[in-house]
Amino acid sequence: MVRGMSELTPEDMLRLQVLLAGELHAVRLDEDGPALCALTPRGEARIALHPVGRREAYLTQVRELLGGHALGSPGGYPVHLRRWTRIGQAAPKNLAALLLLGEPEAAMAVAYSPALTDELARRVWWALPVLEVAQVMLHRPAVQQGEMGKVLSAWMLEHLPFQADPIEAMHCVRALLAAGRLDEAQRE
Repeated sequence: MVRGMSELTPEDMLRLQVLLAGELHAVRLDEDGPALCALTPRGEARIALHPVGRREAYLTQVRELLGGHALGSPGGYPVHLRRWTRIGQAAPKNLAALLLLGEPEAAMAVAYSPALTDELARRVWWALPVLEVAQVMLHRPAVQQGEMGKVLSAWMLEHLPFQADPIEAMHCVRALLAAGRLDEAQRE
């Protein structure tokens, strides 16, 4: 048993182990719930968590379980990966595993990877649907030409009128135009 895992409730541990035994595409933690959400080949799964003690410490135990499962790292998302992944240095073979950590920073690292595929972009977008992720991924040719290019372009176009920062709005327009997924009316 991984150090500290005894602090998870037996019910949560059983549900998490069953989920981890199946095929997962991405994981995210809902800290407010708290719950663990997973993207599987059959759709989304949600496991309500039942913290004992401090919620933050309990979620740390869940992250450690995820890290041990995805990367063989019982301490969760390793510190050395935090330094390298954001600058696009994550190994292509580890990209799918990073999406199983439930860490927004790990999902961001996959979005920044030069080895990003359209399928990985779909998983990243499910795990972390924020503007920065959309912009970064729209710069990748595999995403621009794939199904996610359409999805991200439509989302960014829909949210563009609500962008309060003019510099950020310009970055959005630039990403949208570079992706080449807009029709003439949308470009206008």
